[in-house]
Amino acid sequence: MDASSSASKIVEFEDEGELSDDLIVDSDNEEEDIPMMFKQSVLKNKSIFEKQLLESTEIDPSEIFEMKAKQEVDGESKELLMKMDQEILELFSGDEDEENKLLKLSSQMTPLPGFDGIFKKLGQPGEGAFPPEDSIVTIHYNGYIQDEISNEIKSFDSSILRGNPKSFMRGQGSVIEGLDLAVGSMKAKEKSEFIFCPDLAWGEKGCPPRIPANAYVYFKIDLLEWVDSSAAEAFGKLPIQMRKKLSFEQVLDAAKSEKRKGTAHFEKQNFLMALKCYRRALGWVIDRGYADEEEEIRGEKLCLTLHLDLALVWLKINKPKKTCIHARDALQIDKENPKAYYRFGLALEKLGDFDGARRNLLKAKSICPKDPSIARALLALDDKVKKERFIETDLCRRMLGATNINAGNNTPEPLDESHKVIRRLLQEFVENPTERQLEFPQGISQKERAFLEAESNKLNLKFAMKPLMKGESICTVFK
Repeated sequence: MDASSSASKIVEFEDEGELSDDLIVDSDNEEEDIPMMFKQSVLKNKSIFEKQLLESTEIDPSEIFEMKAKQEVDGESKELLMKMDQEILELFSGDEDEENKLLKLSSQMTPLPGFDGIFKKLGQPGEGAFPPEDSIVTIHYNGYIQDEISNEIKSFDSSILRGNPKSFMRGQGSVIEGLDLAVGSMKAKEKSEFIFCPDLAWGEKGCPPRIPANAYVYFKIDLLEWVDSSAAEAFGKLPIQMRKKLSFEQVLDAAKSEKRKGTAHFEKQNFLMALKCYRRALGWVIDRGYADEEEEIRGEKLCLTLHLDLALVWLKINKPKKTCIHARDALQIDKENPKAYYRFGLALEKLGDFDGARRNLLKAKSICPKDPSIARALLALDDKVKKERFIETDLCRRMLGATNINAGNNTPEPLDESHKVIRRLLQEFVENPTERQLEFPQGISQKERAFLEAESNKLNLKFAMKPLMKGESICTVFK
């Protein structure tokens, strides 16, 4: 696999904050003092390091936000990470002067049969079979690398700290090759350690600033579960009548497998394929129906997540009306679901229903008051409303001024005042690199709309009529 193509895989690296200078061991100290100073300096800076990692994670308002789930696991995750880091300190406590600590450690591990450059140490044995290619795996991992300057082993990424397991489909190139092959050697519930040579990690280019060139990487991996995607494929090929004869468990397993396939496509930004998988999974559960209350509880729980997934995908491909449908369906199942209110609010904003957007975002905020993505969405909505009101007021004022002038003067103006306003707004929009689209208020005339479209074409801008609720639309210009 080309190193440059895999450079951004596994995780989006955040900017690294600076730590205390105490982390860099003074080379003039006596050799026997180095291990103790190394441990003390890392432990002293641990809280700073963890705080910076947590604060560096940016949450885009249009992405999935974790809210309660993340808040509940943070304490446990941090405690587990501290335990793992302590193990790292003990593992390398006698190797402070070693030029390549990970290469040395690999000599104490077992080479993975059939693959050059992967070394494994089994921690906790797993159960069942190995996950084949095209299976969907879910892992927790902690990634470490040797710092070029301090020579220390430090964590560069952790799904545990984020509180989010990583799911991906094997053999699709969605993660670095070493990680894909390593997980293929594990069984469900297995915990193992691996070292990957540079060719199976980020190669000769690395991934600056976190991963230097030609770097060995050390991973601790916990394979939580895996699902054979062929189960969903086989189920999908069955006639409808035969599907109905299967047990509820079989249908639920197939739907979960199809959902995980959708998530794997979503993470690769194959939104249309993700949409197809989510819709198929939802249809399978709904068509099967429920025989008792227990089946209904389990089925509705899966349907809720699928409606939320579909709402997000429709947002991604700019179909906000579809998002509204699935957000409403999600709220029919769970009336206090913050993700449903959040995505409903974002969709209504796109449709121009700012009051409805605010109501839903405020409802989401009342459920999860500390979630930063909701706060950012509300601020963005306020800015958009203020800007639209300014444009509308300015446009109306100038149009009214033009009417009063023309009423007392029979000589027509070479260019209407409203046209001048439109031209000025378009020019300001072109000169502002941060704006991607410009919306005009409702109520402009057919003549003004034609002028707007013509001026947009002159400036190489895209003109479109953006649909609103109740069959109305507004003029929108895109870069």
